[in-house]
Amino acid sequence: MNDTRKWIATAYSLPTEGQKIYYFSKVGIFRGEYHLEKERVAIALSPHTFINDHGKFDSDEISYWMPYDHALKDIIPLPPDYQPFDFAQKDAIIDQAYSVDISDHQREFSFTYVNSEDIK
Repeated sequence: MNDTRKWIATAYSLPTEGQKIYYFSKVGIFRGEYHLEKERVAIALSPHTFINDHGKFDSDEISYWMPYDHALKDIIPLPPDYQPFDFAQKDAIIDQAYSVDISDHQREFSFTYVNSEDIK
């Protein structure tokens, strides 16, 4: 395994400014960029941010990162602190969920699609 396939602890080292990376939080594994936002220190937030098109994480929310390697983009080892979902707990989680009854006349499913022939 080459160096681009090893997770690096954020407590040990951080990426370089603007570096494309994979990063891991308890929410999942993401591909994005690292940025140092010095103005965040003034409002008591971590200046170390991990950003992608879907959101931003602070360094305290990210445990590990690794450099993005386009040649190996589909080969990502699991980070050391990855915890698989315990399906034995699934029923307990579902039992805790609240349900809301929706009357039949209010139930509706709608979706939008694009015909590939319409895309130019």
